[in-house]
Amino acid sequence: MSDSITQPDRPLVLVADDDELILDLIQAFLKQNGYASVLAENGSEAVELFKKHHPDLALLDGNMPGMDGFEACETIRTLSDGRRIPIVMVTALSDDESVDRAFDVGAEDYITKPIHWAVLRQRVRILLERKQAQERIHFQATHDGLTSLPNRTLFMDRLESAIALSRRRNNQMGLMFVDLDRFKWVNDNLGHHAGDLLLQEVANRLKDCVRQSDTVARLGGDEFTVILSDFAEIGNPGTVAQKILHLLQQPFKLGDQETTISGSIGVAIYPEDGEDSETLLRHADAAMYVAKNKGRNACWFFQADQQLP
Repeated sequence: MSDSITQPDRPLVLVADDDELILDLIQAFLKQNGYASVLAENGSEAVELFKKHHPDLALLDGNMPGMDGFEACETIRTLSDGRRIPIVMVTALSDDESVDRAFDVGAEDYITKPIHWAVLRQRVRILLERKQAQERIHFQATHDGLTSLPNRTLFMDRLESAIALSRRRNNQMGLMFVDLDRFKWVNDNLGHHAGDLLLQEVANRLKDCVRQSDTVARLGGDEFTVILSDFAEIGNPGTVAQKILHLLQQPFKLGDQETTISGSIGVAIYPEDGEDSETLLRHADAAMYVAKNKGRNACWFFQADQQLP
């Protein structure tokens, strides 16, 4: 069924119901209350629309032909993006068994038909506000406060996921360890505020060098990492490293001051240089120190016989 996403900046609600009149009424209700919507006529269609649009909340009818709302709710909960989305069952089923089943499969609320629109309005508002608060807490726990890049916790999770994906596809992926040269000089001579501005701009330049499917993270201080998820699309990772080194050498405008730096990059490749996240990180770090010892502003690929203690 066609969707009605007209203002993507609004919270998006997925609605599934086999009654066209109910769909029209809920769609009008959502629009009146400032929400966008995407509509499905059965559970299977709801799951597919969820995968496509990643809505902020779902309203599922319990009793639909084919895959019903209970099955759709259970399926959505198995998806990585479906673990935190609020799901409300909106159904004519009011027996205890149906209520228990709804919460067993992951629904967060249950509204019976005929719909009490004031109740639905408050439930949607409360659930979306709760979701936004939880997302803020989750973001703060998994991202660096200065650059908004993934922090070490999220980086390790994504690295393990990238390794698992490469193992399944039997292909290579890479890890870059990037350390800034002369960052201490910037802090000592231009001030910590200038150092913070530099780190923020470095984060932006690193993101400009990679694909959306890759991950740039800040481990702390002036240490950054880059996960290159699949070499098949980028060819030689050394090309990416050279692009990073080139951009890091361009002047940085830090308030009313300007400075230049460079970077040292170490690269470790899965599976040649390690088959687990800790080994890859350790080997990329070791390769970075080789790059520094060779004069900085350089990239070095890990070699076991040149690993530093």
